[in-house]
Amino acid sequence: MLLLYTLQHFAVDGICGAILAAYAVNEEFLEQIIYYFCLYNAIAFGSQFFFGFLLDKRTNLLKIAPIISFLLLSAGIISELGILIQTILIGVGNSIFHVAAGSLILRGYKTYKEPGIFVSSGAIGLALGINLLVDAKIFLIICFATVIFAYRSNFQAEIPESDENFAPPMIISGFCVILLLGCVVLRSFGGGGTSSDYIMLFPCVFAAGKILGGLVCDKIGYKNTILLIFATGFLALQGDGLIFAVILTLAFNMTMPLTLRLIHWCNPNYPGMMFGLAAGCLLPGVFLENFSVIPHAMIVIQFLSLFLVGILFRRARINENVA
Repeated sequence: MLLLYTLQHFAVDGICGAILAAYAVNEEFLEQIIYYFCLYNAIAFGSQFFFGFLLDKRTNLLKIAPIISFLLLSAGIISELGILIQTILIGVGNSIFHVAAGSLILRGYKTYKEPGIFVSSGAIGLALGINLLVDAKIFLIICFATVIFAYRSNFQAEIPESDENFAPPMIISGFCVILLLGCVVLRSFGGGGTSSDYIMLFPCVFAAGKILGGLVCDKIGYKNTILLIFATGFLALQGDGLIFAVILTLAFNMTMPLTLRLIHWCNPNYPGMMFGLAAGCLLPGVFLENFSVIPHAMIVIQFLSLFLVGILFRRARINENVA
């Protein structure tokens, strides 16, 4: 299932990027392009909290949610509907898929690598679509195939129950959520940037960082992983140029599977809502492009936040992986 949802994530983000790009190349006014790109992001990221909460309450809808998402994305390809309707359709379709698949991944696995693998493919699909390297219809075919296979595989399966043994006391949980969401906001500013000369390099680095973070955390433990991220980030700041930018981007993205897994453990009965809450915290990086934080400060704040969360979880005896 992890592979199917990872491929579907690749296709879903690719469809959205390709549709917006197809509109942008024929639009002569930059303000209009910016407006619809911002509207899409606001819907796709901002509504995940709501749809996640809805699916957490109605878990029977989790199996058909990716199908609903596919139908909305399919309708979004129809240019005759107009870009406003298209933007709404693909924004909602993207949102529903993310919280549905994200919820199933968080429910079905207990380690860090799976959330990292799942979220990794979206950046690559988006880059291929937004740069018109792959047509939306090709992504749609991939999406259709993965939806069918995933539905047939899940049809007889029970929705995994959330494990309440992970949940810390309410006060500790609330404090951890604030710290973790702060890390996500920081990552929205410091996840890395692309250059027109390297349109696929950084999306691949985004994906590699997310996968690597989860794999390393499962291998060497949470505490050693955040120390590694901290050291890697500071190493990257010691020089200039493309290689150091790649290393810094890799380090920032390694935190994603950690924040996703831990924020789920803060409220394990609502995996979709917590996934959506984390996704919504990426919006500041979209809308506040001129806002910046000193990279050294970002690395230190990120490390201290994750370190404190780790201490709180360990003292609450949440899970042996957080140590």
